[in-house]
Amino acid sequence: MPTEISGSTGVNKIQDNTIVNADINSSAAIAGSKLVMPTGSVLQVVSKTERNYTSSTTADTWISTNHYIDITPSATSSKILVSFQSATCYAETQTNFYVKYSIFRDSTNLGDSSAGFGGMYAHSMTFNDMGWNKGIQHLDSPSSTSSLRYRVYFRQNAGHHYHDLDGNSSLTAMEIAG
Repeated sequence: MPTEISGSTGVNKIQDNTIVNADINSSAAIAGSKLVMPTGSVLQVVSKTERNYTSSTTADTWISTNHYIDITPSATSSKILVSFQSATCYAETQTNFYVKYSIFRDSTNLGDSSAGFGGMYAHSMTFNDMGWNKGIQHLDSPSSTSSLRYRVYFRQNAGHHYHDLDGNSSLTAMEIAG
């Protein structure tokens, strides 16, 4: 039986959990911020595409690229699925070289501190103008509701490395309900 609020019944007569989904009209405008999405739901997606980024170093330290994206999680329990895809090329004749990739959340390396998420290795072979696709996916648990920056980094020991030469690179961050 519905509760009528009047001067004689009062608001204090309404009990918690007395309104159920069946009581809400299907045309009711309910604010998205009031909805609770089930665990595993995608809450937001942010994506960015870059083209023709070139880098060259022999420093063998993590170097930041212009591939970055910002996302602000809505809850500390949320996970962030970060995906990176790039066509890359190593354009110098070298023997025993490598290029490694990683993704950083702000200043935190999410991959291995030395190898990141792997890359291209050429031991005891010589390559010139070798191209390949690089893809990384990582599910992060930042425990934060502050704005976060995810950025692609690389390191190499020799030569010239071209990211997304004659193509595009994409970086995507998805907030997943925890």
